Amino acid sequence: MAEWEGDCRLRRTAVASLVNICVLDKITDTPVQTIAVCSLCIQPPLKPRMAAIVSWQPNEACDQVIRHLVQGDCVVLPTESTYEIVASALHPDAVANLCRVGGSPAIVLSDYPTLFDWLPLLKGAGARLIRKLGAGPVVLSADANYRAGLWAQLPARVRELLAPADRLSVRWPAHAITDELCRTNLPLVSAPLESALTAAAAASLVGETTACIVDAGPAHIGMPPSRVEADGRRLRLTRPGGLSREHFDALVICRIVFVCTGNTCRSPMAQALCKKQLADRLGCSVAELHQHGFLVQSAGLAATMGADASPESVVVATEHGADLAHHKSSMMTMELLQWADHVFAMTSGHWYTLLSATPAGLVEPRMLSPEYIDVSDPIGGELADYRTCAQQILECLEQRVPELLES
Repeated sequence: MAEWEGDCRLRRTAVASLVNICVLDKITDTPVQTIAVCSLCIQPPLKPRMAAIVSWQPNEACDQVIRHLVQGDCVVLPTESTYEIVASALHPDAVANLCRVGGSPAIVLSDYPTLFDWLPLLKGAGARLIRKLGAGPVVLSADANYRAGLWAQLPARVRELLAPADRLSVRWPAHAITDELCRTNLPLVSAPLESALTAAAAASLVGETTACIVDAGPAHIGMPPSRVEADGRRLRLTRPGGLSREHFDALVICRIVFVCTGNTCRSPMAQALCKKQLADRLGCSVAELHQHGFLVQSAGLAATMGADASPESVVVATEHGADLAHHKSSMMTMELLQWADHVFAMTSGHWYTLLSATPAGLVEPRMLSPEYIDVSDPIGGELADYRTCAQQILECLEQRVPELLES
Protein backbone atom coordinates (compact mmCIF):
# COMPACT_ATOMS: atom_id res chain seq x y z
CA MET A 1 0.00 0.00 0.00
CA ALA A 2 3.04 2.26 -0.14
CA GLU A 3 1.78 3.50 -3.52
CA TRP A 4 -1.09 5.41 -1.95
CA GLU A 5 -0.39 9.16 -1.52
CA GLY A 6 -1.95 12.02 0.43
CA ASP A 7 -3.13 12.40 4.01
CA CYS A 8 -4.80 9.01 4.18
CA ARG A 9 -4.69 6.03 6.51
CA LEU A 10 -5.81 2.41 6.15
CA ARG A 11 -8.57 0.43 7.87
CA ARG A 12 -9.31 -3.30 7.35
CA THR A 13 -12.59 -5.16 7.88
CA ALA A 14 -12.96 -8.90 7.12
CA VAL A 15 -16.03 -10.21 5.34
CA ALA A 16 -16.02 -13.98 4.67
CA SER A 17 -12.89 -14.72 2.64
CA LEU A 18 -12.51 -11.13 1.48
CA VAL A 19 -10.92 -8.19 3.22
CA ASN A 20 -12.18 -4.67 2.57
CA ILE A 21 -9.27 -2.29 2.57
CA CYS A 22 -10.57 1.27 3.06
CA VAL A 23 -8.54 4.38 2.49
CA LEU A 24 -9.72 7.03 5.01
CA ASP A 25 -9.21 10.75 5.03
CA LYS A 26 -6.99 11.62 8.03
CA ILE A 27 -9.11 14.65 9.01
CA THR A 28 -12.73 13.67 8.32
CA ASP A 29 -12.22 9.91 8.83
CA THR A 30 -14.54 9.28 5.88
CA PRO A 31 -13.79 6.59 3.23
CA VAL A 32 -11.99 7.81 0.18
CA GLN A 33 -11.73 4.43 -1.58
CA THR A 34 -12.54 0.80 -0.73
CA ILE A 35 -11.04 -2.31 -2.39
CA ALA A 36 -11.68 -5.99 -1.69
CA VAL A 37 -8.89 -8.55 -1.84
CA CYS A 38 -8.61 -12.22 -0.94
CA SER A 39 -7.67 -12.66 2.69
CA LEU A 40 -4.92 -15.08 1.68
CA CYS A 41 -3.05 -12.15 0.17
CA ILE A 42 -2.63 -10.43 3.51
CA GLN A 43 -2.59 -13.29 6.01
CA PRO A 44 0.75 -13.98 7.71
CA PRO A 45 2.64 -16.89 6.09
CA LEU A 46 1.79 -20.35 7.39
CA LYS A 47 4.47 -22.39 9.10
CA PRO A 48 5.89 -25.12 6.80
CA ARG A 49 4.00 -28.37 7.17
CA MET A 50 5.91 -31.55 8.00
CA ALA A 51 5.77 -34.60 5.74
CA ALA A 52 3.66 -37.49 7.03
CA ILE A 53 5.71 -40.10 8.91
CA VAL A 54 4.59 -43.71 8.44
CA SER A 55 5.99 -46.71 10.28
CA TRP A 56 7.84 -49.26 8.21
CA GLN A 57 5.55 -52.20 7.56
CA PRO A 58 6.53 -54.61 4.76
CA ASN A 59 4.23 -54.44 1.72
CA GLU A 60 1.86 -51.90 3.26
CA ALA A 61 4.34 -49.04 3.58
CA CYS A 62 5.92 -50.02 0.27
CA ASP A 63 2.60 -49.79 -1.59
CA GLN A 64 2.09 -46.27 -0.25
CA VAL A 65 5.60 -45.24 -1.27
CA ILE A 66 5.15 -46.64 -4.77
CA ARG A 67 1.94 -44.64 -5.25
CA HIS A 68 3.73 -41.43 -4.30
CA LEU A 69 6.70 -42.15 -6.56
CA VAL A 70 4.51 -42.96 -9.54
CA GLN A 71 2.59 -39.71 -8.98
CA GLY A 72 5.84 -37.74 -9.10
CA ASP A 73 6.28 -37.11 -5.36
CA CYS A 74 9.46 -37.38 -3.34
CA VAL A 75 9.65 -39.68 -0.33
CA VAL A 76 12.20 -40.23 2.44
CA LEU A 77 13.39 -43.77 3.07
CA PRO A 78 15.67 -45.42 5.61
CA THR A 79 19.00 -46.89 4.55
CA GLU A 80 21.93 -48.46 6.36
CA SER A 81 23.73 -45.10 6.48
CA THR A 82 21.23 -42.25 6.93
CA TYR A 83 17.74 -41.42 5.75
CA GLU A 84 17.63 -40.50 2.05
CA ILE A 85 15.23 -38.59 -0.18
CA VAL A 86 14.07 -40.67 -3.14
CA ALA A 87 12.25 -39.87 -6.40
CA SER A 88 11.34 -41.56 -9.64
CA ALA A 89 13.87 -40.88 -12.38
CA LEU A 90 10.95 -40.49 -14.79
CA HIS A 91 9.70 -37.28 -13.12
CA PRO A 92 11.98 -34.28 -13.76
CA ASP A 93 10.28 -32.01 -11.20
CA ALA A 94 10.65 -34.65 -8.48
CA VAL A 95 14.34 -35.14 -9.28
CA ALA A 96 14.90 -31.38 -9.26
CA ASN A 97 13.20 -31.16 -5.87
CA LEU A 98 15.39 -34.00 -4.61
CA CYS A 99 18.53 -32.19 -5.74
CA ARG A 100 17.48 -29.01 -3.93
CA VAL A 101 16.81 -30.79 -0.64
CA GLY A 102 19.38 -33.61 -0.53
CA GLY A 103 22.97 -34.10 -1.49
CA SER A 104 24.34 -35.27 -4.83
CA PRO A 105 21.85 -37.54 -6.62
CA ALA A 106 22.62 -41.17 -7.45
CA ILE A 107 20.82 -43.88 -9.37
CA VAL A 108 19.53 -46.63 -7.05
CA LEU A 109 20.78 -50.13 -7.95
CA SER A 110 18.77 -53.25 -7.22
CA ASP A 111 21.59 -55.78 -7.62
CA TYR A 112 25.06 -56.25 -9.09
CA PRO A 113 23.99 -56.86 -12.73
CA THR A 114 22.04 -53.58 -12.85
CA LEU A 115 25.33 -51.77 -12.22
CA PHE A 116 26.22 -52.41 -15.87
CA ASP A 117 22.81 -51.26 -17.11
CA TRP A 118 23.86 -47.78 -15.98
CA LEU A 119 27.67 -47.98 -16.27
CA PRO A 120 28.22 -50.43 -19.16
CA LEU A 121 32.01 -50.24 -19.26
CA LEU A 122 32.78 -50.15 -15.55
CA LYS A 123 35.70 -52.49 -14.86
CA GLY A 124 38.49 -53.07 -12.42
CA ALA A 125 38.34 -51.88 -8.85
CA GLY A 126 34.95 -50.17 -9.21
CA ALA A 127 33.22 -53.35 -10.34
CA ARG A 128 35.07 -55.37 -7.69
CA LEU A 129 33.94 -53.04 -4.93
CA ILE A 130 30.24 -53.31 -5.78
CA ARG A 131 30.41 -57.07 -6.37
CA LYS A 132 32.10 -57.84 -3.07
CA LEU A 133 30.39 -55.24 -0.90
CA GLY A 134 26.90 -55.67 -2.33
CA ALA A 135 24.33 -53.33 -0.83
CA GLY A 136 26.11 -50.96 1.51
CA PRO A 137 27.38 -47.49 2.42
CA VAL A 138 28.93 -46.39 -0.87
CA VAL A 139 28.14 -43.93 -3.66
CA LEU A 140 30.20 -44.71 -6.76
CA SER A 141 30.80 -42.08 -9.45
CA ALA A 142 32.14 -42.92 -12.91
CA ASP A 143 32.00 -42.18 -16.61
CA ALA A 144 32.21 -45.82 -17.81
CA ASN A 145 30.29 -44.91 -20.98
CA TYR A 146 27.13 -44.16 -19.01
CA ARG A 147 25.64 -42.42 -22.07
CA ALA A 148 25.24 -45.85 -23.68
CA GLY A 149 23.30 -47.18 -20.69
CA LEU A 150 19.81 -46.61 -19.34
CA TRP A 151 20.69 -42.97 -18.63
CA ALA A 152 20.02 -42.25 -22.31
CA GLN A 153 16.37 -43.28 -21.87
CA LEU A 154 15.61 -40.79 -19.10
CA PRO A 155 13.97 -37.40 -19.65
CA ALA A 156 16.45 -34.77 -20.87
CA ARG A 157 16.17 -32.62 -17.74
CA VAL A 158 16.78 -35.63 -15.51
CA ARG A 159 19.87 -36.55 -17.53
CA GLU A 160 21.28 -33.08 -16.91
CA LEU A 161 20.60 -33.28 -13.18
CA LEU A 162 22.16 -36.73 -12.81
CA ALA A 163 25.39 -36.07 -14.71
CA PRO A 164 26.33 -32.41 -14.19
CA ALA A 165 30.07 -33.16 -14.23
CA ASP A 166 29.87 -35.72 -17.03
CA ARG A 167 29.88 -38.56 -14.52
CA LEU A 168 27.03 -40.72 -13.25
CA SER A 169 26.70 -41.78 -9.61
CA VAL A 170 25.12 -45.05 -8.45
CA ARG A 171 24.08 -46.28 -5.02
CA TRP A 172 22.94 -49.69 -3.69
CA PRO A 173 21.22 -49.01 -0.35
CA ALA A 174 20.97 -51.81 2.18
CA HIS A 175 17.38 -51.92 3.43
CA ALA A 176 14.40 -54.19 2.90
CA ILE A 177 12.22 -51.38 1.57
CA THR A 178 14.73 -50.70 -1.21
CA ASP A 179 14.66 -54.38 -2.12
CA GLU A 180 10.87 -54.25 -2.38
CA LEU A 181 10.81 -51.06 -4.42
CA CYS A 182 13.40 -52.30 -6.90
CA ARG A 183 11.20 -55.26 -7.78
CA THR A 184 8.82 -52.79 -9.42
CA ASN A 185 11.52 -51.90 -12.01
CA LEU A 186 10.84 -48.21 -11.39
CA PRO A 187 14.09 -46.27 -11.96
CA LEU A 188 14.87 -44.47 -8.72
CA VAL A 189 17.16 -41.61 -7.73
CA SER A 190 18.29 -41.00 -4.16
CA ALA A 191 20.24 -38.34 -2.29
CA PRO A 192 21.45 -38.58 1.31
CA LEU A 193 20.12 -36.39 4.10
CA GLU A 194 23.50 -36.52 5.78
CA SER A 195 22.47 -35.43 9.27
CA ALA A 196 19.19 -37.37 9.30
CA LEU A 197 19.77 -40.47 11.40
CA THR A 198 16.10 -40.76 12.36
CA ALA A 199 12.77 -40.15 10.65
CA ALA A 200 12.11 -37.15 12.90
CA ALA A 201 15.42 -35.58 11.93
CA ALA A 202 14.61 -36.18 8.27
CA ALA A 203 11.20 -34.52 8.71
CA SER A 204 12.81 -31.37 10.07
CA LEU A 205 15.07 -31.20 7.02
CA VAL A 206 12.57 -31.82 4.24
CA GLY A 207 9.51 -30.02 5.65
CA GLU A 208 6.62 -30.42 3.24
CA THR A 209 8.78 -31.08 0.17
CA THR A 210 8.17 -34.83 0.40
CA ALA A 211 4.93 -36.80 0.46
CA CYS A 212 5.90 -39.18 3.26
CA ILE A 213 8.74 -40.43 5.42
CA VAL A 214 9.08 -44.12 6.22
CA ASP A 215 10.23 -44.59 9.81
CA ALA A 216 12.32 -47.71 10.42
CA GLY A 217 14.13 -46.49 13.52
CA PRO A 218 17.64 -45.04 13.75
CA ALA A 219 19.99 -45.63 10.81
CA HIS A 220 22.23 -48.63 11.50
CA ILE A 221 25.60 -47.10 10.56
CA GLY A 222 24.71 -43.53 11.42
CA MET A 223 27.00 -41.70 8.99
CA PRO A 224 26.77 -40.77 5.29
CA PRO A 225 27.87 -43.29 2.66
CA SER A 226 31.47 -43.10 1.50
CA ARG A 227 32.03 -41.57 -1.93
CA VAL A 228 34.36 -43.21 -4.45
CA GLU A 229 35.35 -42.22 -7.99
CA ALA A 230 36.30 -44.68 -10.72
CA ASP A 231 38.81 -43.60 -13.36
CA GLY A 232 39.32 -46.41 -15.81
CA ARG A 233 40.16 -49.50 -13.77
CA ARG A 234 41.30 -47.54 -10.72
CA LEU A 235 39.19 -46.36 -7.82
CA ARG A 236 39.73 -43.53 -5.34
CA LEU A 237 38.08 -43.05 -1.98
CA THR A 238 37.25 -39.35 -2.20
CA ARG A 239 35.25 -39.01 1.00
CA PRO A 240 35.29 -41.53 3.85
CA GLY A 241 31.97 -42.37 5.47
CA GLY A 242 30.25 -45.60 6.37
CA LEU A 243 32.95 -47.64 4.61
CA SER A 244 36.32 -47.46 6.34
CA ARG A 245 39.60 -47.06 4.46
CA GLU A 246 40.73 -50.49 5.65
CA HIS A 247 37.57 -52.18 4.41
CA PHE A 248 37.77 -50.27 1.13
CA ASP A 249 41.34 -51.45 0.49
CA ALA A 250 40.39 -55.07 1.23
CA LEU A 251 37.46 -54.95 -1.18
CA VAL A 252 39.17 -53.36 -4.19
CA ILE A 253 42.37 -55.40 -4.32
CA CYS A 254 42.44 -57.95 -7.16
CA ARG A 255 42.67 -61.44 -5.66
CA ILE A 256 44.00 -64.29 -7.82
CA VAL A 257 43.79 -67.89 -6.58
CA PHE A 258 45.46 -70.96 -8.12
CA VAL A 259 44.07 -74.35 -7.13
CA CYS A 260 45.43 -77.90 -7.33
CA THR A 261 45.13 -80.96 -5.09
CA GLY A 262 47.67 -80.76 -2.26
CA ASN A 263 48.96 -77.17 -2.67
CA THR A 264 52.58 -78.24 -2.52
CA CYS A 265 53.60 -78.40 -6.21
CA ARG A 266 51.53 -77.02 -9.09
CA SER A 267 49.44 -74.26 -7.52
CA PRO A 268 52.34 -72.89 -5.40
CA MET A 269 54.54 -72.74 -8.50
CA ALA A 270 51.74 -71.00 -10.41
CA GLN A 271 51.35 -68.54 -7.53
CA ALA A 272 55.07 -67.75 -7.32
CA LEU A 273 55.55 -67.50 -11.09
CA CYS A 274 52.47 -65.30 -11.47
CA LYS A 275 53.77 -62.93 -8.79
CA LYS A 276 57.09 -62.69 -10.61
CA GLN A 277 55.47 -61.96 -13.98
CA LEU A 278 53.08 -59.37 -12.54
CA ALA A 279 55.92 -57.60 -10.72
CA ASP A 280 58.06 -57.58 -13.86
CA ARG A 281 55.23 -56.10 -15.95
CA LEU A 282 54.42 -53.48 -13.30
CA GLY A 283 58.05 -52.57 -12.67
CA CYS A 284 57.90 -53.31 -8.96
CA SER A 285 59.10 -55.95 -6.54
CA VAL A 286 56.94 -58.92 -5.55
CA ALA A 287 56.61 -57.40 -2.09
CA GLU A 288 55.11 -54.27 -3.65
CA LEU A 289 52.35 -56.06 -5.57
CA HIS A 290 49.84 -55.29 -2.85
CA GLN A 291 50.45 -51.56 -3.33
CA HIS A 292 49.67 -52.04 -7.02
CA GLY A 293 46.37 -53.73 -6.24
CA PHE A 294 47.20 -57.45 -6.52
CA LEU A 295 47.09 -60.34 -4.06
CA VAL A 296 48.11 -63.75 -5.45
CA GLN A 297 47.21 -66.89 -3.46
CA SER A 298 47.02 -70.65 -3.88
CA ALA A 299 45.16 -73.52 -2.23
CA GLY A 300 44.45 -77.22 -2.55
CA LEU A 301 41.21 -79.18 -2.69
CA ALA A 302 42.72 -81.89 -0.44
CA ALA A 303 45.59 -80.03 1.20
CA THR A 304 47.23 -80.70 4.52
CA MET A 305 47.40 -77.40 6.32
CA GLY A 306 50.85 -75.93 6.82
CA ALA A 307 52.94 -78.25 4.63
CA ASP A 308 56.01 -76.88 2.86
CA ALA A 309 56.26 -76.71 -0.90
CA SER A 310 58.03 -79.76 -2.33
CA PRO A 311 61.83 -79.28 -2.51
CA GLU A 312 61.77 -79.65 -6.30
CA SER A 313 59.13 -76.92 -6.59
CA VAL A 314 61.30 -74.59 -4.54
CA VAL A 315 64.32 -75.28 -6.76
CA VAL A 316 62.42 -74.79 -10.03
CA ALA A 317 60.75 -71.59 -8.78
CA THR A 318 64.16 -70.21 -7.84
CA GLU A 319 65.46 -71.02 -11.32
CA HIS A 320 62.78 -68.68 -12.66
CA GLY A 321 63.49 -65.91 -10.14
CA ALA A 322 60.50 -66.76 -7.92
CA ASP A 323 60.44 -67.66 -4.24
CA LEU A 324 58.66 -70.59 -2.58
CA ALA A 325 60.91 -70.92 0.45
CA HIS A 326 58.27 -69.74 2.90
CA HIS A 327 55.19 -71.35 1.33
CA LYS A 328 52.75 -73.19 3.61
CA SER A 329 49.93 -75.22 2.11
CA SER A 330 46.30 -74.30 2.74
CA MET A 331 42.88 -75.73 1.99
CA MET A 332 40.53 -74.19 -0.54
CA THR A 333 37.66 -72.56 1.36
CA MET A 334 34.38 -70.86 0.59
CA GLU A 335 35.86 -67.62 1.94
CA LEU A 336 38.61 -67.74 -0.69
CA LEU A 337 35.98 -68.27 -3.39
CA GLN A 338 33.87 -65.38 -2.12
CA TRP A 339 36.75 -62.91 -2.14
CA ALA A 340 38.47 -64.12 -5.32
CA ASP A 341 38.39 -62.16 -8.58
CA HIS A 342 40.12 -64.89 -10.61
CA VAL A 343 40.18 -68.60 -9.75
CA PHE A 344 42.39 -70.85 -11.89
CA ALA A 345 42.29 -74.65 -11.69
CA MET A 346 45.26 -76.78 -12.75
CA THR A 347 43.16 -79.58 -14.31
CA SER A 348 39.66 -80.22 -15.60
CA GLY A 349 39.01 -82.33 -12.50
CA HIS A 350 39.84 -79.43 -10.20
CA TRP A 351 37.77 -77.15 -12.42
CA TYR A 352 34.65 -79.32 -12.28
CA THR A 353 34.92 -79.64 -8.51
CA LEU A 354 35.23 -75.88 -8.10
CA LEU A 355 32.33 -75.21 -10.48
CA SER A 356 30.04 -77.49 -8.49
CA ALA A 357 31.00 -75.77 -5.22
CA THR A 358 30.75 -72.15 -6.41
CA PRO A 359 27.43 -70.45 -5.59
CA ALA A 360 25.71 -68.22 -8.12
CA GLY A 361 26.94 -64.64 -8.00
CA LEU A 362 30.59 -65.50 -7.36
CA VAL A 363 33.37 -65.42 -9.94
CA GLU A 364 33.26 -68.55 -12.06
CA PRO A 365 36.43 -70.67 -11.79
CA ARG A 366 38.41 -71.34 -14.97
CA MET A 367 41.17 -73.66 -16.05
CA LEU A 368 44.60 -72.09 -16.06
CA SER A 369 45.11 -73.28 -19.61
CA PRO A 370 43.00 -71.27 -22.08
CA GLU A 371 43.10 -74.41 -24.28
CA TYR A 372 41.71 -76.54 -21.43
CA ILE A 373 44.85 -78.67 -21.19
CA ASP A 374 45.61 -80.18 -17.78
CA VAL A 375 48.81 -79.07 -16.04
CA SER A 376 50.68 -82.32 -15.39
CA ASP A 377 51.26 -83.34 -11.77
CA PRO A 378 55.02 -83.72 -11.07
CA ILE A 379 54.59 -85.14 -7.56
CA GLY A 380 56.95 -88.08 -7.04
CA GLY A 381 58.78 -87.37 -10.29
CA GLU A 382 62.24 -86.16 -11.17
CA LEU A 383 63.39 -82.54 -11.20
CA ALA A 384 62.90 -82.59 -14.97
CA ASP A 385 59.20 -83.30 -14.41
CA TYR A 386 58.93 -80.20 -12.23
CA ARG A 387 60.68 -78.13 -14.88
CA THR A 388 58.23 -79.40 -17.49
CA CYS A 389 55.35 -78.49 -15.17
CA ALA A 390 56.75 -75.00 -14.58
CA GLN A 391 57.19 -74.45 -18.31
CA GLN A 392 53.59 -75.47 -18.90
CA ILE A 393 52.45 -73.02 -16.22
CA LEU A 394 54.56 -70.23 -17.71
CA GLU A 395 53.03 -70.77 -21.16
CA CYS A 396 49.56 -70.45 -19.62
CA LEU A 397 50.53 -67.35 -17.65
CA GLU A 398 51.83 -65.68 -20.81
CA GLN A 399 48.22 -65.63 -21.94
CA ARG A 400 46.60 -64.94 -18.57
CA VAL A 401 48.79 -62.19 -17.11
CA PRO A 402 47.83 -59.49 -19.67
CA GLU A 403 44.20 -60.18 -18.78
CA LEU A 404 44.98 -59.90 -15.06
CA LEU A 405 46.71 -56.57 -15.56
CA GLU A 406 43.59 -55.27 -17.30
CA SER A 407 41.22 -56.45 -14.56
